[in-house]
Amino acid sequence: MAHSAKNNLSAVYNKSGYVLEYPAVLNEADLMQGTPVDPFAESATQLFPLGTKAVQGDKVYRYCKNSSAALTVIGSALQAPAGIHADCLDDIVVAASSGETYAIGSNTITLTSTANIAAAPWSTKDGGKEGYVYVNGGTGVGMCRKIKSHAAAVSTNTFLVEVYDGWTVAPIAADTECGIIENPYSNVVVAAALTTMPIGVNPLAVTASYYFWAQTGGPAAVICHAAIAIGTMAIVGTTAGEVDPMSAFTTEVIIGYMLTPGIKDNDAAMIYLILDT
Repeated sequence: MAHSAKNNLSAVYNKSGYVLEYPAVLNEADLMQGTPVDPFAESATQLFPLGTKAVQGDKVYRYCKNSSAALTVIGSALQAPAGIHADCLDDIVVAASSGETYAIGSNTITLTSTANIAAAPWSTKDGGKEGYVYVNGGTGVGMCRKIKSHAAAVSTNTFLVEVYDGWTVAPIAADTECGIIENPYSNVVVAAALTTMPIGVNPLAVTASYYFWAQTGGPAAVICHAAIAIGTMAIVGTTAGEVDPMSAFTTEVIIGYMLTPGIKDNDAAMIYLILDT
């Protein structure tokens, strides 16, 4: 079966003391030491695959791309990008192949765009690269593949998607139905009322559209919205970029446990994050 990445997951013991876990590695050099990790630096260019996991001691980080809005408050709760439209999420019609012939082991699929799919990031070539295409209905239902590249989605035209790992069931045009989503660590935004999953907190201020490491596990300073008792659970999904006490809202998402008490709105407290281990 065709496979375009060197490894789906490779742990690299970096000289700086970090353990790096790559979701997909394209260069053998990355398996040696990897690019030096600095969780307190941002960059205009991408240095790691999105979602790369870095572990140092009791802290865990994930490599992210910021959205077009700058992250100005350090320690803000962040979330993954929301789907741009329901048209993206399921029942995208699979067209006749414009790439490889559909077969077990082939690495492409041709999808039919709509006016709602033909928007950022999918309207730009490779704008949704490192995201996912999954089969939600018809032949091959349940398959999911990481996107290596894709053509621009334009109007109601078809567009070709290339995936890292080959299909284990051959897609069938007009029968297989798909959905597409961005990588959860791409175009991350400040979490308010959650429209998708929380992904961590920013340990530095981040320029719009820059790359950075979000902390996902271990002790971190996080902005609070209210008084929160030490030892209790902290939740997100109510106040933009801030955490609230679990007792106040029972339907939101737990991100960690209070190591120090939250005192008041806009103050930071120490939280042991549990989004990653």
